Amino acid sequence: MDFIADKEYDAKQLKDFLFKRLFLSRAIVTDLKHRGGIAVNGESVTVRHILRAGDTISLAIEDTDADCDPSLEGRDLPLEILFEDEHILAVNKPPYMPTHLSHGHRADTLANALKAEFDRRGIPFVMRAVNRLDCDTSGIVLIAKNRYAADRFAKTNPELHYQKLYTALCLGEVPPSGEIQGYIRRLGDSIITRAAFESGKESEFAHTRFTRMETVGNISVVRCEPITGRTHQLRVHLASIGHPIVGDDLYGGGFALPRQALHAGILAFDHPFTKEHIELHAPLPRDMADFLAKIKKGTANES
Repeated sequence: MDFIADKEYDAKQLKDFLFKRLFLSRAIVTDLKHRGGIAVNGESVTVRHILRAGDTISLAIEDTDADCDPSLEGRDLPLEILFEDEHILAVNKPPYMPTHLSHGHRADTLANALKAEFDRRGIPFVMRAVNRLDCDTSGIVLIAKNRYAADRFAKTNPELHYQKLYTALCLGEVPPSGEIQGYIRRLGDSIITRAAFESGKESEFAHTRFTRMETVGNISVVRCEPITGRTHQLRVHLASIGHPIVGDDLYGGGFALPRQALHAGILAFDHPFTKEHIELHAPLPRDMADFLAKIKKGTANES
């Protein structure tokens, strides 16, 4: 990956450009040094090299076969790409597909699908998901295509204005809008189930904003924005106000659908390199749309 030194870095050390202009972490710079992956105008240099305006700085950021997880195998699975450039890729993950490999899920994940896609392109692939969705939650997952992009999306870079908006189908008539704040942690000895509490550690604090978009029969269509990112946050928060997500049997949503009716439909962020504001949309998946249509039809028949 190539960059051009601008006038601001004329007569300055290369390390200033790497840390202050590119915001590279020390870990990445150290790794590049060990790889011999830093060059200026085609010649290998140290980070103390003095730059001149217009110099071409080449960094070996791209992954190699040695970076890849040998246990990750490509699988021909559904893959809908919403956006892609040389740094990032966004996909619309279907429900019932885990994001990452785990025990019992070695060949049916989004990572497997992406590995197969990159194998077809002849490009080494490392799974670097910027956000992660539960297996049964559908919607947008953003992937960093190299170490630099992953580093720029890290929590140390809030200037990227990262925003996630979900659509949830909830039982009952949810208030028109509101915020839920409190603490989320595991319930008793369970390794899965969480619950909302009035107090807790700073690391457990959770904050959600929500707006009711419409009410269909006894179902509310709710737009949710998780300000924090705790495990099961939206599921726990909505259940805590008496409106669990349809199909979420873990938190009281019943079995009207075979999964929680939760969809990550909008993802917005400032591109870490071009600074362009990007807003991605993924339409409501068929199971949720069909469920709403059925409820609307039933309501119309009753009137």
